[in-house]
Amino acid sequence: MPSAFSLLFAALLALPAVAGPPPPDSQDPRAIVEAMESRDTGSSSTLKLGITIADAAGRERTRQVQVSSMEFDAGTRQLILFEKPADLRNAGFLSIDYTDGAKADDQWLYLPSLGRTTRIASADKSGSFMGTDLTYADMTRKDPDAYTYEMLGQSVDVNGEDCWHIKATPRTAKEQAETGYHHSELWVSKDKLIAVRVKAYVNEGKRIKYTQLSNFKQIDGVWVAHKVVVRTQKQGKTESVSTLVTSDMVINAAVKPSDFTEQRLERGL
Repeated sequence: MPSAFSLLFAALLALPAVAGPPPPDSQDPRAIVEAMESRDTGSSSTLKLGITIADAAGRERTRQVQVSSMEFDAGTRQLILFEKPADLRNAGFLSIDYTDGAKADDQWLYLPSLGRTTRIASADKSGSFMGTDLTYADMTRKDPDAYTYEMLGQSVDVNGEDCWHIKATPRTAKEQAETGYHHSELWVSKDKLIAVRVKAYVNEGKRIKYTQLSNFKQIDGVWVAHKVVVRTQKQGKTESVSTLVTSDMVINAAVKPSDFTEQRLERGL
């Protein structure tokens, strides 16, 4: 099932679905998720993302990153480069997200302070990404075949959006361990075919992660969420909140395969 950040990118980089959307009265959660995840290949985009991280005491840290994405025959390439703060400038993250669910996605992290690129192991993908409420596993879309689905609500209002309410549970302990989530609930807009809300039950620590997407605007006819708030709670108390705001988005941007290599990652901005 789509994880929090994969849903973010599905919304930020949302492209017209290959097949038509399910009818509003559809009661097939698997078909709905497949339609949401199904995107045209050969597309690309660039954008800037402002990230604010607040702890339980309200103390804030900020990040500014540049994000590029490019679809190719086997999946999606993504590159994230940090502009700010100064101590993270030129840090970067590269991912190759394969459509084939049997093939593990590739992820690399580059930190200028270490002067080298580190490959993210599967066992580490449930860890926090650069101090945010997001994990490395949240960075990629998930294979619908790796989950079972249950329709919890066929018509639920979320901030004026008529949504399907769907529960997704990993089929295997391996998928559960890698994502870090026991199961998740998502509210999928029937109009935009985007999950506008996600509730993920974290494996460790009895935590729940809430993701809310908002401020939707159309860019070249494509719905894009310009604000995403990810909140982690334990026993009803907020531990941290990450707010992501999108700007300067370009769809069908002029990017190429050589923009998504380890050499490009290490070159920075």
